[in-house]
Amino acid sequence: MTRPCRPSHQPNALSTSRDEVVSMKRAMLLLLFTLPAWIAPVPSGPEDESVFVKNLRPDQRESLLYVWTSDADAKQPDFLTVVDVDPKSPRYGKILTTVPTGSTVDNEAHHFGYTVNADRIFAGGLISNRLFIYDVKTDPQHPKLIKTIPDLGALSGYTGPHTYYAVPGGVMIAMLGSKDGTGPGALIRLDEQGNFVSALPAPNRPDDPGYMYDVGVKPELNRMVTSSWTHPHHFRANPIAPENVGDAVVVWDWKAGTVLQVEHLDKMPLEVRWQHGPAARGGFINCAGASTIWYWEDKDGKVAFSRVIQLPANSTPADVRISYDNRLLYVSLFSGNAVQQYDVADPLHPKFVSEVKLQEPNMMKLTPDSRRLYVSNSLLSNLDGKVPFRVWLLNVGTGGMTLDDKFVVDFDQFPTGAGRPHDMLLK
Repeated sequence: MTRPCRPSHQPNALSTSRDEVVSMKRAMLLLLFTLPAWIAPVPSGPEDESVFVKNLRPDQRESLLYVWTSDADAKQPDFLTVVDVDPKSPRYGKILTTVPTGSTVDNEAHHFGYTVNADRIFAGGLISNRLFIYDVKTDPQHPKLIKTIPDLGALSGYTGPHTYYAVPGGVMIAMLGSKDGTGPGALIRLDEQGNFVSALPAPNRPDDPGYMYDVGVKPELNRMVTSSWTHPHHFRANPIAPENVGDAVVVWDWKAGTVLQVEHLDKMPLEVRWQHGPAARGGFINCAGASTIWYWEDKDGKVAFSRVIQLPANSTPADVRISYDNRLLYVSLFSGNAVQQYDVADPLHPKFVSEVKLQEPNMMKLTPDSRRLYVSNSLLSNLDGKVPFRVWLLNVGTGGMTLDDKFVVDFDQFPTGAGRPHDMLLK
């Protein structure tokens, strides 16, 4: 594995004039009054996976961490793990409970997400195509599995549920592929009870064979961005053949659901992270196949993409997160065994700030006050190394990052054996 080092930057300059900013603000105000209710922005909590989720405020400290967890040997059901993250609690850093799916089929617990009011969690099996709906409102420390949908493919016509993005009235799910495991993928919408509402297929043409992976919405600009990985038939291969991996990022008209741009970046553009706040016009995306980070910016309705960080080869940037003041960028390097921090006050010229070495870091979760970063270390069951499975906590800020050695959650000691911690949500 390649050790990460300070990357070099060769970005192109972009600028926004004062007149453009004024025009943009006026356009946003108009948009707020003209969008239909189900897509109107309703920001309350911090913008993370979904700008529509109303959860913790910056002045609220998290007390629980939910971790979507796979049974390591796939012999027992996957489960939702509840971790105590209240520093005043005698059980700080300890696992409070687990809530199994009850399904022993090959599931692959991967991503999950809240509904708008953060009272339910929609969690899926990347392989099984099952959907598990948990009630986290009645007793947050002891979630309850209230519904299982056995086959999203039969329900929607699409398979490989990846990203769960809350929208008013339900959840939008990015599906990797069609019912037969090929392309195209799609964005499907379910209501809060898990009933099928609609599907929006990915572009399916020679230069973009219908890949779908992650999604991020910027209602103020009436824009949505989706990304690429591979189709369900291919992701269990190790490695995935280069011809079966996408490089396209798609810019959509959020209101109309129509494609505006298809841009080809580097291989495997994964996590879509818009900058925070109504005035922001850009975002970052990690291209895992080329070990690069790109920045995009909406300029007068046209989105421009620039490669801004070149990491060492085979670093495998797995996740990126942006501080809520848009000042700092965090990058997890799965194969590089590190989490890196960059100053992105000038997003086209990121500056390396700090690095913490961890074993195969993958998903990250930043707290609303931008002071704490939780990190898990399972990517996929067929890609994980023989490493201890953990969730760590980094104390972060403009001065760098430090590992909190009082908070290390051991995922190797469950009664059923080891668990693979993947995605995380704060409560």
